[in-house]
Amino acid sequence: MKKTLIIAWIICTPAIAQDAVQRQALSLPACLEMAVQNNADLRNARLDIQMADEDKAWAFTNYFPQVSAMGAGFVGAKDLMRGEMEMPALEAMMPGMGMGAFPMSMIKKGVVATLTALQPLYSGGQIVTGNRLAAVQQEVRRLQLEMTEKDVRQNVQQYYWKLVSLRGNITTLDAVDEQLREVHELTGNYVQAGVINRNDLLRVELKQQEVASQRLTLLNGIELVRMLLAQLCGADLATFDIVSENILEPQSPESVFTPADQALSSREEVQLLDRSVAASSLQVRMERGKNLPSVAVGASGMYYNVMEKNQGNLVGLATVSVPISDWWGGSHAIRKARFKLEQDRINLQDAQEKLQIDILSTWNNLQEAYSQIEIARHSVAQADENLRLSRDQYDAGTLPMTDLLDAVTLYTQSHNSLLSACADYQSRLAEYQRKTK
Repeated sequence: MKKTLIIAWIICTPAIAQDAVQRQALSLPACLEMAVQNNADLRNARLDIQMADEDKAWAFTNYFPQVSAMGAGFVGAKDLMRGEMEMPALEAMMPGMGMGAFPMSMIKKGVVATLTALQPLYSGGQIVTGNRLAAVQQEVRRLQLEMTEKDVRQNVQQYYWKLVSLRGNITTLDAVDEQLREVHELTGNYVQAGVINRNDLLRVELKQQEVASQRLTLLNGIELVRMLLAQLCGADLATFDIVSENILEPQSPESVFTPADQALSSREEVQLLDRSVAASSLQVRMERGKNLPSVAVGASGMYYNVMEKNQGNLVGLATVSVPISDWWGGSHAIRKARFKLEQDRINLQDAQEKLQIDILSTWNNLQEAYSQIEIARHSVAQADENLRLSRDQYDAGTLPMTDLLDAVTLYTQSHNSLLSACADYQSRLAEYQRKTK
């Protein structure tokens, strides 16, 4: 008996030490709110939206004029302009002197600067299409954020109810411990009175040690799930905890039922594939625009200082660019983009059919899980009654110890099965709501 108490005290010591830490118990709604605010995946998804916003703003700047500036200064080792100037008057005055030509040089150094602005008037629709593609990308990032948030919410609920279920198992073990303690005391009295031999007492002590081992495993599992839930919520691992919830009275599946066709329209997966079709359609236009002429108008201002003299000029510009050589491969790029568009349309139709089947399957699984709870409740009622009758018969001396311990085992298993069935139902409920809301 003393060894059993020592083992139980050692097993419970970590839990006592952990309970000494002041923890903040949160409800399920509080955990969900904390996860939405602090989860790393959601924070990254929000940054993706901000990056998509910057891409959209960058695409809009293509409507603005293209402005470029250039400045240069130069110094030549020799004069840049060299030549000879004929001197006929000097030759006439001084005949025979060989001065028919006079060397001339100039522009050895100078400064040049230009400022050019070109306003695109037509670029085959590439600028407009590029802005529409950027807008589509914004919608994609927003839908991805919604998907990530739903996934996080589902995971939080699954971990939350798993933690509640494991703590319910601890409560079951507490009840079993109390039963075994009473049986151990009664059996000890029987042994002292010589009514039964010591083997029955040893069987009870072995059962107590088995329960202590189960408690240790449960405590470790509880701590692991608690830390996983805290990390998912972005909470402090040392102080995070949850409040006690009633897991044994779940809501009926009919209260959350949503028709499959109605749920399908709200699925982000469908909307993402629809955006993919829109993007592929715009990509066809983009490829077609690459093979069309581009027209732009603008002006260029020039300043130059040559031969120590400041001068300037303003020039009007008009450009027409025709990508003739691009036509050779452009038609193939356009056809490839059309094939991609057709693929996306096929994928959209296929995904709609598969997702509808998935919603119906999830609903069936939810109903099955709810039915399993009812079955587990009946098993608990039978196990409770079996343990009560077994205990009365053992107290009266008409039931062997092995049968009583079997009744204790069935009691433990039935209560744990009920908790597991309730936790599984909550997990499937979270999955169904994820796929229909």
